[in-house]
Amino acid sequence: MPANHVGVEPRSVEVRGVAQRVATDTDDVLATLPLVRGNQRLTDRLYEQLVDLLIEGILVDLRASMLDGSISAADYGTELAELAAQCRRVGLLERS
Repeated sequence: MPANHVGVEPRSVEVRGVAQRVATDTDDVLATLPLVRGNQRLTDRLYEQLVDLLIEGILVDLRASMLDGSISAADYGTELAELAAQCRRVGLLERS
C-alpha cells in the first residue's frame, strides 16, 4: 500500500483516529457516570457503553500492533480469536 504524502500509512492514521475517538468517548462516559448515579437505567446503559468502548480499545490496540509490526498477522488472528472466546464466555458476544 502506498504511503501518504508524509510517509505514514493511511491505515495507521485511521487506527490512530479511531483510538483517539475511543479514548474521548471513554472519557465522556466516565465523566457522565457520576451525573446519572441515581438513575439505574441510564447508569446501566453507560456501563454497557463503557464495556463496548473498552473492548473497542483493545481491538484498536491489537490492530495497531499488527500494523506497526509488533505482532504478525497470524498472531493478530490468534489474539482476535482468544478475545472473542473470552467475550463469549462472559456473555459479551452473543451468537445469533
